[in-house]
Amino acid sequence: MNIQQHVRIARIKQFSRYLYLALSGLRYVLWVVWPLAVAAMVFGNKMQINVRDMQMKDVEPSLLQRVLLVGALSAFMFVAIKIIFHFRELIRHFSEGDIFNKAAIDHARKALFSGLVIYGLYLVVMVASWVWMIQQSSGVSVNVNLDVSFIFALMFFGLMYVLLWALEIGSDLNEESELTI
Repeated sequence: MNIQQHVRIARIKQFSRYLYLALSGLRYVLWVVWPLAVAAMVFGNKMQINVRDMQMKDVEPSLLQRVLLVGALSAFMFVAIKIIFHFRELIRHFSEGDIFNKAAIDHARKALFSGLVIYGLYLVVMVASWVWMIQQSSGVSVNVNLDVSFIFALMFFGLMYVLLWALEIGSDLNEESELTI
């Protein structure tokens, strides 16, 4: 094996360890922020709502609105923690130099699926905010803007699936080479 590849692999392992530690810290921060944010939504008196062009300050949300906000936040935080967990485990495999195995690919697949779920939640919240704005307008014309960021999201998730498939092909080739040897 070329000596330059050893140096490159060592750098990838070292960077992966740093990323693993950063993801561990982020995971613990989310576990602390989640209950604090829920408490603020449940026990807070007034809220400030910013939805695109419409701003409402000092709104007193109803119990149903608070429950919906807490539910949406909790679903988002749960899925975000799942993404971080699976991505962290994938990076752990990278830091150990064991990239092309079934466990690493399983974590990558689960992280990608969780990313799709969180993006789906984002789209549901966006549509719900449009409906809420129309409902609150009471006859006033509401300007609903269509955000085309979904195109970038589709490109991102397409790229991630290509990388996942590359990991799967690498794993299959790794298994075949082990059987050959």
